[in-house]
Amino acid sequence: MNASIKPEDEHLRYAGLHTGGTMRGVSNGSRTGYFMQKFAPHECNKYDNAYSWGNGIQTYLPYMRLGDVYLMYAEACAATGGASASSSTFDKTAEDAVNTLRDRVGAGHVNQSYLGDNNKFMDEIRRERAVELAGEGFRFHDLQRWLLLTEYPYNIKTSQEFDRVESDDWYKTNDCKDAQVANFREETILTRQFGVKHYWFPFKVSDVSLYPEFKQNPGW
Repeated sequence: MNASIKPEDEHLRYAGLHTGGTMRGVSNGSRTGYFMQKFAPHECNKYDNAYSWGNGIQTYLPYMRLGDVYLMYAEACAATGGASASSSTFDKTAEDAVNTLRDRVGAGHVNQSYLGDNNKFMDEIRRERAVELAGEGFRFHDLQRWLLLTEYPYNIKTSQEFDRVESDDWYKTNDCKDAQVANFREETILTRQFGVKHYWFPFKVSDVSLYPEFKQNPGW
């Protein structure tokens, strides 16, 4: 949807964007509930034909994300002193660190209503991590650290589903942005079966067998 498209087909750009619409699927992988453009080159489509529009896309991922570092810093400062807290060796406050990321994409700064209540500000950091680091493998460990793995709504995956009103023929002569949306709904894709034991990782059996006092983590 974010790639090149022939001018004569521009009106069809969003025609398949509805529940049950035509899409390019994958042979393996988990369902997220999101259209994830993040790791796919914009030219990988039937018009630009990058990578022969095949499955052999090479994606380069960083070993360390500066955005993650800023958000870890913001979280640590907020945990000790709130949104206005900072390190003795770095001049940015927790609020500044989050806003640095938001400035990069032209988003507004953290709303003032979150700054006076540290619980609200921590929730905003959690939301910011979900957005900034989506699909990069951080979320499980974040929820584990916050003791939220087993808590609703963090233990479910949902998707936004909606139907289209118009027929296929309507899209041949009309701009699909003028199409109507019907039956908009949120559906639960899955409920994660995490328990209290998942706040720890198990030790190897060979380790806990070394001597009786070396206990396995709870639940394992």
